[in-house]
Amino acid sequence: MSVRKLPVIEEGDFREVIGTAFKEKRHVSYLKKVLIDFEEYKKVFSQVFTTENPLQVVYIFRFHYIDKRPVWRDIAILGKQTLSNLAETVIDWMDWDNDHMHAFSLKKLHGKSLSRYTEFSLYASGWEDDPYPTFKTNKIKVADIDWQKYPKWNFVFDFGASYEFDVELRKIETKLTGKDFDEPLPACIDQRGVAPLQYPEYDDPKEWKFDENCPYCQALKESGGKLAWFPDEPKKN
Repeated sequence: MSVRKLPVIEEGDFREVIGTAFKEKRHVSYLKKVLIDFEEYKKVFSQVFTTENPLQVVYIFRFHYIDKRPVWRDIAILGKQTLSNLAETVIDWMDWDNDHMHAFSLKKLHGKSLSRYTEFSLYASGWEDDPYPTFKTNKIKVADIDWQKYPKWNFVFDFGASYEFDVELRKIETKLTGKDFDEPLPACIDQRGVAPLQYPEYDDPKEWKFDENCPYCQALKESGGKLAWFPDEPKKN
């Protein structure tokens, strides 16, 4: 019987590159801070991960879309499947294309609430915006998370549009397997509300509106300005 291991970060040549920079005395102070942050990142997730959760049972999550309520999706998934599988399923059931990055982030740490864009996040494969290597959701099984300690998470899809969700583990069905469901897992088993369009159409000028929460938009409106869209350079006379 093989022994389960905690997820590990694929570091590549990260340390070699930093070592070279140190030898050449380039960005030394900044890179020392990067190494400190990297060790803290790994330390935090060493407490988040566990090998005690069962792999073959069903985990049920609720994804609450926060910008339009009530819109939620309940997703059933096996412990042996990955967080990437979980993300792909909710994105699909929001009727969106999975064409952008996503991340699961800790909602609280040491009793304090964290931003949805905290550094303590688990990112989609291909994410390279951090100065150090990070855990990727396609390498982390659902059962790898200590859900008893961390039942609530943040989820973001598309960091440009910022589709944000509150995520909560609702139940671990220890007596169910994938065979107990009508379709292969992961799957949506319950839902509420219509998701917003991923790419709204703004072809009709009547649809263009000033953002009431944007001071620059309001200043433009008060000055008598009008909204217009110029997909190409203005025509020359």
